Amino acid sequence: MSKHNIIVGVITILFLAAVIGLNVYSFLPDTNWYQFTFSLVSSITLGINRGGLMGGGKDINWNTNSKTENTLYTCFAFVVVSFAFACIMLLITLVALFKRVHKKGRKALFVMSILLCIFNVLATLLLLRLNKALCEDATNGLTLPFSMEKDILGSDICSKFKGSDTLFSWGPSIGWYCSLAASIISFITIFLTSSILHTRKFGYHVIH
Repeated sequence: MSKHNIIVGVITILFLAAVIGLNVYSFLPDTNWYQFTFSLVSSITLGINRGGLMGGGKDINWNTNSKTENTLYTCFAFVVVSFAFACIMLLITLVALFKRVHKKGRKALFVMSILLCIFNVLATLLLLRLNKALCEDATNGLTLPFSMEKDILGSDICSKFKGSDTLFSWGPSIGWYCSLAASIISFITIFLTSSILHTRKFGYHVIH
């Protein structure tokens, strides 16, 4: 395998490992995807993550058929699919360090890189409607500490994904930024796998 192919293969492995790491971290129960901070007598921060809606160190129950919960868990489903594709792609690329990958395998790698990017982008974009979903839940009876759902409905959070006013600030948190980073990295990975696809020979030996 040429030096160029080795470099492309190693970079692809590093990028896929980064996507896997970002997916795993964003999926952790305590990783917030969205949060808002109220400035009352003291500052109170509520975070939305896989564990639910967290405030004051305890879970706040979602409404039945919560649109916020549905939106968030759809994002998580995309993250899980992205993780699965990234693992398969990483395995194929690692195998190429020892065996030559057939062109069909390289085509599959390229197609999966496109799907990897799509699912990461979908997870990132879908969360952009979380603030509206939260407002709909508040309208339908979601209860928060200190009746903060009333403050939510009286603010610009229903129309702005990120912002602040005199009462509180809101916006995406580390989980969403991890998803955004994974989207960017997976987009670059498409070009790397395209290079692998158009290489006459990629990997050592021939897989029969």
